[in-house]
Amino acid sequence: MYWHELLSCNSISRSRIRLILFILSGVSWLSVSCNFINPDEPVPAYLRIDSVSLQTDYNTQGSSSAHITDAWVFVDNKFLGAFPLTAVFPVLGEGKHTISVRAGIIVNGMSSNRAAYPKYTSFETQWVMKPDSTTTLEPVVTYNPGTVFPLLEDFDDASLALENTSTGTASLNLTVPNDPESFENYSGVAILDDNHPVFEVASSDTFALPVSVPVFAELNYKNECEITVGLFISVAGGGVVKMPLLNLRTSSVWKKIYINLSDLGGVTANAVAYKIYLHAEKPAGIASTTVYLDNFKVVY
Repeated sequence: MYWHELLSCNSISRSRIRLILFILSGVSWLSVSCNFINPDEPVPAYLRIDSVSLQTDYNTQGSSSAHITDAWVFVDNKFLGAFPLTAVFPVLGEGKHTISVRAGIIVNGMSSNRAAYPKYTSFETQWVMKPDSTTTLEPVVTYNPGTVFPLLEDFDDASLALENTSTGTASLNLTVPNDPESFENYSGVAILDDNHPVFEVASSDTFALPVSVPVFAELNYKNECEITVGLFISVAGGGVVKMPLLNLRTSSVWKKIYINLSDLGGVTANAVAYKIYLHAEKPAGIASTTVYLDNFKVVY
């Protein structure tokens, strides 16, 4: 039966037929319009980064120990995002592109304070994007050329760059050979007890620090009591100010921290010289407590 024959039926049938025609035309229109609203989406390529490693010149830059938690990724110099490691993420595009990766760290031990570490170089490579394929990158970074290390203590020889202050009663020593508690080779260790309840050491030599660039301290540590990190600041006109900056909570495992001395107010315009110090006290009610240290650096 043709449509004009259908329309010649009674009024009830004609109204039903009109409704059917309306619905069919609407479905047809939606089918066409959806192709405009939802065109075929491009298929991304994927990058995978399991870790970012640090390479150093041990003699001049110390250990390559690092705690790189994130990859800050740029595609053709455009910021794509900061990705916690291990990371797998999509990138739209095809053909050859420049991929740059910066090493992301946790600043001052606060997981909410994450940044690309300004003392490390950026890893860069060329990548040919292939949709629906995954490429694994293994970024390696170094310290920036011209990086200065006013303090570099790896605890691997008897000549330490740290010394007890007049406040400290617990001595800083080296771990014994093959000590399972050591971090790398030898580490620094101090035992605080009732006769030696205070540990405080400072850098043996003073050094200058710039106010124009961020200054960081790096430290590996394992500690049964809190450690305070601070600066002795020699100010213009004479006098020394003792400025505590950050407390390191106890940890039964080795940790690595990056401390932004500048952001914490440690680097001041009226200072003429600095010493960095570490301070700890034996808590009441326990016989003894131990502090382990390794790879202590000041970097700018």
